[in-house]
Amino acid sequence: MDQTCSRRTRRLLIALLLSGLVSSVARAQAPKPPAASATPSASQAQGANQSPGLAFETPELPDKVVLKVGDQQFTKADMDSLVGTLPLQTQRALAARGMKDFGEQYAQAIMLSQQARLHHLDQTPEFARKLALQRLVLEAQAANEEIVQQAKVTPEDVQQYYTAHAPDYDEIMVRQIFIRVKAADPKADPAHPAPPTGPGLAPEEAKARAEAIRKELLAGTDIKKVMDDFKAPGDVIIDAEARKVRRGTMRNPEMEKAAFGLKDGEVSEPVPFPQALVFFQVTAHSHLDLKDVSADIEKTLKQDKINAAMADLKKSANLWMDEQYFAPPPKPKEGPSLGAPTPNAPPKP
Repeated sequence: MDQTCSRRTRRLLIALLLSGLVSSVARAQAPKPPAASATPSASQAQGANQSPGLAFETPELPDKVVLKVGDQQFTKADMDSLVGTLPLQTQRALAARGMKDFGEQYAQAIMLSQQARLHHLDQTPEFARKLALQRLVLEAQAANEEIVQQAKVTPEDVQQYYTAHAPDYDEIMVRQIFIRVKAADPKADPAHPAPPTGPGLAPEEAKARAEAIRKELLAGTDIKKVMDDFKAPGDVIIDAEARKVRRGTMRNPEMEKAAFGLKDGEVSEPVPFPQALVFFQVTAHSHLDLKDVSADIEKTLKQDKINAAMADLKKSANLWMDEQYFAPPPKPKEGPSLGAPTPNAPPKP
């Protein structure tokens, strides 16, 4: 058998095992569609021929044998059922191209399976080990599906969570002002400090610029005028438009506390960072309604229930692991320094 044929067979077997069998677990839990008529009408047959779909309906009877491999035979119903276990994308491809290539590949897989049994390849220790591993995977997937199905979240659960976490759904419209500050020389003698170097404004100048900008914003000066009056490309960055930010999404807790503590129109005190001063102006407050976040809350609660079920399972399983064997790899030794890092970009809320 050439390599191309071998690869095609291998891909088919993997698709049937990982896609078909795993998909059938979820499909088995879904309600079954009504049984099709044994003898399709003429209009049904004509529609099937004109618009091939995913059901692969043909005028043949379901029990008609359509494939034989040695003493094994497969009916139309067998093949339709097999195709139904494949991913929808694969089903659509088969509907467009026809079943011939699929039938040949499936027949080849059956022939190889028969050959393996004939040569007792299914009785080797290696085969048994692989089969046991595949069984373990399918059993784990089935158990996981059961846990997911049992993790029910009610509308009452969602309402209670929303009420208990009401502050989490506060939002603000916030404008950020970023002023870059020159860095002090880390090699300078503390007894004789040298002037700061690098990009940005001198510390005292940056502080004075921040206070001047705050004063203009608090006075209600038009933001475009403020941006023009304090223009300093690369050193002073003022958001032209305020951005909507939800509580809990800002990367720095100190910055978030400062921003959410402001009323409409207020401006925070500058927050010092290495090589920068950052402050905010809040222009509006709002609060997300339950209908806007119910889907996210349901997802969160469902995952919490799944995690709790897995924790209970882990506890009841009396799990033990050798910490030395499962220890993380040692940290790599630090290499030589590549020099001073470049200044960070302005932090975003």
